Amino acid sequence: MQQVLDHLVEHVPSVIGALVSSTDGFALASRFAAESHVEPAGMGAMAAAAIALSNRLVATVGSSSATVVHHRSNDGHVLILPVAHLAVLTIMATPRADAEQLTMVGREAAIGLQRLFRGAVSV
Repeated sequence: MQQVLDHLVEHVPSVIGALVSSTDGFALASRFAAESHVEPAGMGAMAAAAIALSNRLVATVGSSSATVVHHRSNDGHVLILPVAHLAVLTIMATPRADAEQLTMVGREAAIGLQRLFRGAVSV
């Protein structure tokens, strides 16, 4: 899990932080740039709540779950992706980040994390 987060921060342009939390908001692993002042516990709780709220919102138009929650401001991007129904991946990036690339990279990372979680559950 930590290797996935380290890869995102070290090798994906503009990514300044990443976090995996449980669906009930507990931070499981994180990696943030040194200058970041993000508290993983608080961010994990907010990300889990955001994906849960998004799932409720999209349920009004169908039965599928939210696939990505993307918050954007002048200061940067926050992407929140479900890892199956097992966890939540949060990616933070600078304002220069390409939103489509972030989404693609985030989905790939979520799939990789899903494999890790499924492997751990079956042990």
